[in-house]
Amino acid sequence: MKILQLHNHYGSHSGESTVLDVHHALLEKNGHEVVAYTRSSVEMNDMKSGKATAFFSALYSPSSISKVRMILQQHKPDVVHIHNMYPFLSPSVLPEIRRAGIPVVMTVHNYRLVCPNGLFYNKQGICEHCSGGREWNCVFMNCEESIPKSLGYALRNAWARVAGYYIRNVDAYLCLTEFQKRKLVENGFPASRCHVLPNFIETEDTPACGSDTRHQRKGFLFIGRLNRQKGIDVIVNAARLCPDIPFRFAGSVDTSFIDTGSLPPNVKWLGVIGEKEKTEALQQARALLFASQSYEGFPMVFLEAMQQSLPVIAPDMAGYPEIVRDGINGSLFSPGNPEALAETIRAFESEPLRAVRYGEKGREILLAEYNSEVWYQLYMSIVSGLARRGIASGTGAV
Repeated sequence: MKILQLHNHYGSHSGESTVLDVHHALLEKNGHEVVAYTRSSVEMNDMKSGKATAFFSALYSPSSISKVRMILQQHKPDVVHIHNMYPFLSPSVLPEIRRAGIPVVMTVHNYRLVCPNGLFYNKQGICEHCSGGREWNCVFMNCEESIPKSLGYALRNAWARVAGYYIRNVDAYLCLTEFQKRKLVENGFPASRCHVLPNFIETEDTPACGSDTRHQRKGFLFIGRLNRQKGIDVIVNAARLCPDIPFRFAGSVDTSFIDTGSLPPNVKWLGVIGEKEKTEALQQARALLFASQSYEGFPMVFLEAMQQSLPVIAPDMAGYPEIVRDGINGSLFSPGNPEALAETIRAFESEPLRAVRYGEKGREILLAEYNSEVWYQLYMSIVSGLARRGIASGTGAV
């Protein structure tokens, strides 16, 4: 099968770009021909009126339509797999693909199909005010903390909805969790076209940590950007309630929100760390802490922890309970509640065998549900059927 990937990279490297590369490698490994056409938001910096060009391209891009038409004619893919379309690729290319009779699948990395900033989150916290075609709320609430940017995001979402770019031209939405799927269906996307296809992680070259090592683990680890959205204040306040327990933070810092110089004495900030250091940190901790204040799609750090037989402590909301099963491979706490988080941490600290047991179960779940073979089989069950229908009838919609 020949698969065309379409993706607009962000201004800096993102998890979506990593997923694109991983998908590409896995599909080629299984004998498929993969063609990728990508743009990058970095291109904006080299344009005379980059922001204006990005705005209009997001609405309608003749150059992208022409380029995609040429690629379709040259490569004749069986399926087109899209990731991010904004701003330069533009969803305006989707009708061109439909006219060519080629089915389209889309990995739903975030909530941008129904929320202009893709997060269901703004300076006030979780926000779903734009749901149901009310994109103007992005401007009224200034979700991007810049009126021009909020207006641009709202307009491009509203136009894509009114023009029916996604709803009329995407045959399968590959949601990362049941929660994400539910949000799409609530906003008018056909349930029959919404499939749950979680992220995966390669496990072939990662042997389980020895039981002796797991019994020696100490402290609680946070990996991610230290900012409000990630709930770093919740973790810091929980650390203050547990002064006798060590904590380690790894990641870049939003200095407008938190001062690393004023962290509690039992908290050590590791800074930005590489992959090797991250693996070592995961192998040394008793549990991974995750306190996001928003609906994140599918945090890869969960799988990275499970890969190292490390239990996860996460908020009881969004799709997190689908991955972190309370009392099985981790524990859930009341979102945004440092007291509840501190209580959970103390339970792990007073009962180390619980962490070992949850970590072992987490690795079992990873090997059974979140490996590349499981993902590939699910993906092909969706894509191959669409390809057959698309070739036969010129429309792959289900």
